[in-house]
Amino acid sequence: MSSEHVEEKIPWLLIIVLTILFGLIVQPWVQMLGPMQTYYNLGLIVCSLGLGSAPFIPLLFLWGLMRLKVIRRKISPIYLVSLFTIGSCAGWYGAWWSSGQTFWDWPNTRFLYPDLFERELPWFLSPPVDALEPVLTGGAPVPWDAWTPTIIFWWAWFFINGFFFVTLATIMRRHWIDIERVPFAQAMVVHELIRRMTKEEDRRGLWHTPFGIGVILGIAFNLPILLTYLFPWFPDIYAWRTNTCGHGAIMSLSDTPLWSIVGISMVNKHPLSVALMYLAPLNVLFTYWFWYFIYLILMQVAFYMGYYTGLNDPGVCPTGCCRAWGPVSVRFSEPYKWNAFSRGAQIGLTIFYLIVTYRYFVETIKAALGKSNAYKDEPVSYRVSYGLFLLAFILFTALMLICGFSLAGAVLMPITAFLFWIANTRVWGTTGTYIQSAEGGVALYRLLMWPKAPEPPTGEFIMAGTWSGWHVNTPVEGNAGSFLSSFCAYRLASLTGVNSRSVFKILLAVQAILPIPFMIGALWVFYTFGGGRVVYHPLSYSAPVSRFANPDNWNRIPGTEPWAHIFFMGMIMTGIVALLHARFVWFPFEPIGFLMAFSDASLFFGMWLPAVIAWVLKTITLRVGGSRLYEDYGIPVAAGFVVGFVTIAFIGGLIGIYRFFHPF
Repeated sequence: MSSEHVEEKIPWLLIIVLTILFGLIVQPWVQMLGPMQTYYNLGLIVCSLGLGSAPFIPLLFLWGLMRLKVIRRKISPIYLVSLFTIGSCAGWYGAWWSSGQTFWDWPNTRFLYPDLFERELPWFLSPPVDALEPVLTGGAPVPWDAWTPTIIFWWAWFFINGFFFVTLATIMRRHWIDIERVPFAQAMVVHELIRRMTKEEDRRGLWHTPFGIGVILGIAFNLPILLTYLFPWFPDIYAWRTNTCGHGAIMSLSDTPLWSIVGISMVNKHPLSVALMYLAPLNVLFTYWFWYFIYLILMQVAFYMGYYTGLNDPGVCPTGCCRAWGPVSVRFSEPYKWNAFSRGAQIGLTIFYLIVTYRYFVETIKAALGKSNAYKDEPVSYRVSYGLFLLAFILFTALMLICGFSLAGAVLMPITAFLFWIANTRVWGTTGTYIQSAEGGVALYRLLMWPKAPEPPTGEFIMAGTWSGWHVNTPVEGNAGSFLSSFCAYRLASLTGVNSRSVFKILLAVQAILPIPFMIGALWVFYTFGGGRVVYHPLSYSAPVSRFANPDNWNRIPGTEPWAHIFFMGMIMTGIVALLHARFVWFPFEPIGFLMAFSDASLFFGMWLPAVIAWVLKTITLRVGGSRLYEDYGIPVAAGFVVGFVTIAFIGGLIGIYRFFHPF
C-alpha cells in the first residue's frame, strides 16, 4: 500500500490533551453510575466482548457534527485513527474492577492485614494505613505525598506492560494484519462508521442505508434496557435487569428445559455478541459450535456415570453461575476439569501458532540481524522492534525483581503474559470475544513453583498468584488490553490507509501518558465521595489474601490434583487441530473454535449460542447473495447495530452521572 511510504503529520496536541482527558474521567464516570455501571461505563459495556464505548465516542461526536453540517470539511484519516486509538487504550481503564482489582488490591491488603503486609510485601505497593482511612468516609483531599511512591510504581507497571504488548504486536503486525487478515471486528465496526463520515452519499436518512438500519436496531434494543434502569416501573421486556448477568448471559436456567442438560452453565442472549461473531470466519464458528455439542455429550455421559449430580439440583446450584463456580463445577470438578484442559489448550494455541508460522519469524529475525531486506514497510525496522521487545521483557522482569521475586518467579511473569495473551488476542481478533481465565493465569506458577499453596503464604507467592491471575483474567487488568488495542489500531490503519509508523508512535505515547491521569481520577473520586457511595468499595476485601493466597482456591485452579495431565492433553489436542488445519485444506476444524468450545467463553460467558446464530445467519447470507451481499449489507447492518447500541450506552452514562448528583 502506497500510504505505508508517506508518514502523515501526527496531531500530537490533540492526542496529548484527549489522552489526559480520557484518563481523568474513565474512573469517576464508572464509579458514579451505581447499578448502571455494567452497561453504561466508558470501559467494558459488554465484558464478554471486551467492548467499550470509549473508542466510539469521539468518532460519534464527529459524525453527529458532520451530519448536522457543523463540520463541512473532510477529516484526515490520521485524526480518526488517533481518536480511535486513544479511546481504545483508555477504555481498558474504565471498568470498575480495572481500578479495584489492579490498583486497590494492595491498599486493601495493607488496611485489612497490616502485619502480613509489613512482613511480606513491598512498602511501595500501598501508602500507609493512615493515608487510606479517609477513603472510608470521603470528603478529604488526596494525600498525594503519601501516594507518590505507589503512583510511580503503578505507572511503571502499566507502562511496561503497554510497552511489552505494543512492541510484540508490532513484530507480529504484518502476519496478523496483512497476511492472515485477522478481522478484529471492533476495528471493522469503526471502519464502517468512518466510511459514513467520509462519503457524501451516505449522509442521508439513517433508514435509507443498511448501516443506518443497523444503528436504528441497536438503539431500539438498548433504549428499553436503559429505561428499566432509570424507571423501575418500565417493563423489563428482555428480563435484562432481573435475569441477566453482566456479560449478557441468562442468570438462571432452573425453570427451563435447558436445566436438564448438565453441561450448560451459561446461555448468552446478547445480540451484540451475534453482531460481532457474524464478522468471524465461518470455519471458526462451525468448529466452535460443533465441539461445544461434543462437550455437552461428554458431560451428559459423565452425569449418567455418577459425576456432576449436584448440578441438576436447584437447591445445591440454582444458577448458571453456580454451575461454573460452585462447589460442584463444570470447570474444576472430576472427571474432566475443563478449566485445566482449556488453560493448556490456550497455551497450546500460542505454541503451535508459533510452530506453524515459524517461517515468518525466521524471516523477521533474519531482517533484524541484517541478513534480509524483507519487510521494509513496517512501523519500525525489525532490529528496532525486536530490540524494544527484549528491553520490555527485561524491564518487566526487573520490576518483579524489585518487588522481591526470585529470578525464576520474575521471568515467569512476562512468559505467562506472552503465552496466554497471544492466544487470547487471536481469539478476540477472530471472534470478537475472549476467554476470561478467572485465575487460570496461575497455571504455570502452580505447575512449576507452587503445586500447593505454601502456608503461611510468602510475599512472592501472594504477588505472583495475584498478578498472574488478574493479568490473564480480562483485558482491563494489568493493561493487557494494550495488546488488543495495538492490533485494532494497526487493523484500522490498514483499512484507512494510515501509515503504521504513525500508529506505533501514537500507541507508545498513549501508553506512557494514560496511567497518571487514570490514577489521579481514580483517587480523586474515592477520596472525594468515599467508598460507600461509589461502585467499588475499597478497603473492604483483599483479593491477594482471601482469593489468590487462599489454599482452598489456589489448590483447585486450574484443577484439583491431579490436573497436569489434563492441562497437557488440552495443549496437545489443540496442537493436533492446529497442525491438521495448517496442513490439509479439507480439514474442517480449526484451533480457535476448538479452544473456545471447552473454555470459559462457553462455560462462563455462554458464547456458544451467539456462535450458532451467527453461523446460521452468515451461512444464509453467503448462500443467498455471496460475498457481495455480505459486504454491502451484512457487515454494515452488524456494524450499525454496534454503533446504535454504544450510542445509547453513552447517553445512559451521562444520565447516570447526572443522577449521581441529582437523584430521581
